[in-house]
Formats: sequence, structure tokens, C-alpha cells
Amino acid sequence: MLEPKQLSAVHPGYAEYIYRWDYYMRSYMGAEEYRDGAYLRKYIAEEQAPGNAYHQRLLDTALQNHVRLTVDAYRSFVFRNPPTRMLGNMVDNQFVLDFIQNADMDNTTMTAFIREVNDNILIYGGCWVGTDKGNYQAENMAEAQALNMRAYAKIYNPSQVRNWGYKKLINGQNVLEYIVVVDEEYDDYDVLKVWTEDKVEKYKVSKKDFTPISGETNYPGSVTTRTDSVILEYGKVLEHEEFTNPLGYIPFIHVQTDRSFHKGIGTSHVGDVCDLQREIYNLSSEAYESIRLSSHPSIVAEASADINGGSGAIITVDESTNIQPYLLQATGSSIDSILACIEQKTQAIESVTHLAATKAKKGPQSGIALQVERDMLNVKLSDIANVLERAEKLIWKMWFDWEQIVPDEEFDIYYEKKFDLRDKHQEVALYEKAKNLVPNSSFQNYINEETARLLIENEEDLQIVVDSMAPKSEMPLDTNMPHPPMESPQEMVEHMRKMVEQGYSDQQILELHPEIKKFFGNNEETNTDTEEG
Repeated sequence: MLEPKQLSAVHPGYAEYIYRWDYYMRSYMGAEEYRDGAYLRKYIAEEQAPGNAYHQRLLDTALQNHVRLTVDAYRSFVFRNPPTRMLGNMVDNQFVLDFIQNADMDNTTMTAFIREVNDNILIYGGCWVGTDKGNYQAENMAEAQALNMRAYAKIYNPSQVRNWGYKKLINGQNVLEYIVVVDEEYDDYDVLKVWTEDKVEKYKVSKKDFTPISGETNYPGSVTTRTDSVILEYGKVLEHEEFTNPLGYIPFIHVQTDRSFHKGIGTSHVGDVCDLQREIYNLSSEAYESIRLSSHPSIVAEASADINGGSGAIITVDESTNIQPYLLQATGSSIDSILACIEQKTQAIESVTHLAATKAKKGPQSGIALQVERDMLNVKLSDIANVLERAEKLIWKMWFDWEQIVPDEEFDIYYEKKFDLRDKHQEVALYEKAKNLVPNSSFQNYINEETARLLIENEEDLQIVVDSMAPKSEMPLDTNMPHPPMESPQEMVEHMRKMVEQGYSDQQILELHPEIKKFFGNNEETNTDTEEG
């Protein structure tokens, strides 16, 4: 049994990154959570001003949440096509089907569960996923199914995993040696689980203190809150339980895309976006204050002056006054530069996230630059999809170990790793211009086929359209076939029928038999004479 002091110990990486994780999550959530972070820069003596001017400025400044937009955009691309799960001989296994429909025993489907893993990776840089099973052992499968006693998965964000350690095996593989997670959090106490290879300990400990170490007074969002040490003190142990770990290993995985300086901690995908968003947030506050100052000037007058507000107000001053009242009004010239700076920061966000190619912009744009942006975004999304696919396979492996199920070779998980980010409207316009510039029938047919491939997604429908657009080959002139001049309409009908059966076109028939025109010409003359008569 561990002592409260041992349970209070945290990993060095946890102490270093805990404030960043809080900053990243507040930046993603926005609204009240971001406002409570107090990320606006304070002016000197602003809090001591009447009415707490700093608090009022926090309330007046709106947040344009680029972090949430970035996370939502990545998620929409990765999960545009849902993952494919081939269950093999387990397609009728009720426990497997239940796990897909309720992965965490909280009515979260497996796809939604992995989406949450994806969001944690993007925001924090990584997260932990563990699997567990109920404490009670059912006597048979029917009883277990009736009680829904099966293994389940659970996501732990980085702030919920206080301590962990790895060890290296003889073969060079790094495996978890221990991990301490906060399984449940309450106002007065926490429920901790300590996992090792041979046992699982569950502690209910009272909270005592949790404060950062710093030589200066902190406020949320201040640079002084960044420190590599924290004090996390638990009081006495209220309850303690111990169980045998039946797996012989710790059923936890750390899911991440980019590594950091600490094993078990990843690098956030939106860290730079959070900083740029905070700059835009402060610039928006400056613009708002500049507009207010320029619209509502301040009046400088002696204390004895009687000043009335409103349009056309009269200011009464004492006859003996030495200072005539005057206005202090900001010019507002800085607003344009602030707005230009905000635009520059917004473009920087689109650049670091590679989402510029997905934004609709006015004016000419470089096709090569857009293609490079699309390729870079495609690679990033593909990397995320690869990580999520491997993570789900490992989750299933741990789940199979809990349930003592051996999957067959047909079991597999597949995530889409190609993301077509083509701008169809722009490409169709380009094809139309190309058709007008090159009046060649072969080129026209090629452009028509490429346009069909761009717009039609169904393969069968596409093939029907492409086949219908294929040019029909014209039969070459048969020089061996006799073509005597046609003397009568009857000869014309019989000979033309033979030529049509052999595949001659109308143009070819006219070239070989120009005398056809006289038959139609005579008919027209006859008809004309008849009408005149």
C-alpha cells in the first residue's frame, strides 16, 4: 500500500506540461473557460481602476476560436469516410458487437470513441487509452452477458495521468512498468488507480492542496505560471482495494503523432495556433478600446465644473477658473494597422495548419502553391489516420486479451488514408477555358472525360458516361465497292441502303454521290410548280 506522499508524486513531464495542457484546452473550449484564463495583457493599475476595468475588458472582448476550427476541420477530413472493421468469424459475437456500439460503457460507439482520441491528440499532443473489466467474475458466458460484464476502454487526457514509468526489456522494447491515473474526480477526494504488471490498486484519497511553485504572484495565463515543479498533496487514504492483474502486463497505450522530450507526452498540433489566437484576441481588445476612445472622448476640466452628458450638453464653470474645459480624443489612426495585423495573424494560422487551400479567397492564387498546401495537408491527415488505425488495433488486442478471444486472420481495421482535397469548381472552370483555347476534337473528348471523372463518384455511372462519350470510328471509304451514278430515285434508295449497312456516313455518301442533290432539287421544283399552279 502506498502512502499519500507517494501518491502525490508526479512525473517530471506532468509538472512541466500541466499548464500548457490547461492553456490548450481553454483555447479549444473558448467562451467562459477562455475568459477565465485571463489571457488579455494587463495594463498598469488596470485592476485597481474603478469598476475593475480589466474584468470589464475581458467581458467586452470576443474570441474568434481558430483552435476549434482547426480541430473540427481535421476531424471532418479524417472521419469523412468511417473506419472499416472486418470482424471475420466474430461477426455474430454479441460481446464484440456490444463493444463496437458501447466502447466505454457510457454509450459511446467505437467510431465516436476514436474521434475523441483524435481530438485529444490534436489538442494535447496525445492521450492515454486503457482497458479494464469489472471486478466480479461471472461463472459462465450467459451470466456474464446478462450482467454485461465485459471489458471496456477508457480515455485519459494527460492531466489525468499523474505518474508513469517505462522499463526496457532485453530485446530493447520499452514497456510500461507502472502508471498512476485519476479514475474519478470529486471536490473533496480523488479515486486513483495504480497499475503494475502483477496487481491493480485502487485508492480513495482526500484532497489537501494543489498549488504551483513560483516566486511571484500568479494569475491564469501569466508567464510566471510556467514552472517545472508543482505541489500536489493528498491527505489520508480513505479506502484501499487491491486486485490481481490477470493480463500480466499494463493494458494502457499512449497515442500520439509527434514526440516531445518526455516519453509518454506528445506535441500539440495546435500549440502555435493557440499563441496566434491569443495575439488576435489581444489585438481585438485593442481595436475595441480604440474605437470606444475615439467615439467617446474624455473631458478635461476643473473639479468645480458642472458637466452634463448627452448631445448639446452645457458645461458651467466658475468665473475664476484658470483652465477652460477641453476634449481628449483619440485619432483612431491605429485601428487600420491593428486590423491589418489581425489579418496577418489569421493568414499565419492558415499557413501553419495547411488549411489555406481549403479557404475561399478573392483574387488570383498560385496553382502550384495551392497544390503544395493540399499535399502537405494530405500528408498530415494521413499521419493522423495511421496513428488512429494502429491505436484501435491495439485497443482491440487488449480487449481480446481480457475476453480471452483469439481473432481469426480475417479480422482487420482500416482507416482511409487518402484525402482528395481538389477544388472541383476551380478545376471545372479551368477545363472550360482549356476547351475554348484548343479547338481540337480529340482534346475536347479528353477534357469531357476528365470532367466526368471529376464530378461522378459512382464507378458504374462513370463508366456508362465515359462509354457514351467515346467517339465512334468512321468506316474508311471502300474503293472496291462500285458507285455508279444513280439515274433514278429507286436506284438511289437501293444503293444508299447498301452504303448505310456497310457503315458509310452521310458525308461520305454525299462525297461519292453528289448527284443525290439533283433528286431532292427536282422534288423541290415540282412542289413549287404545283403550289403555283
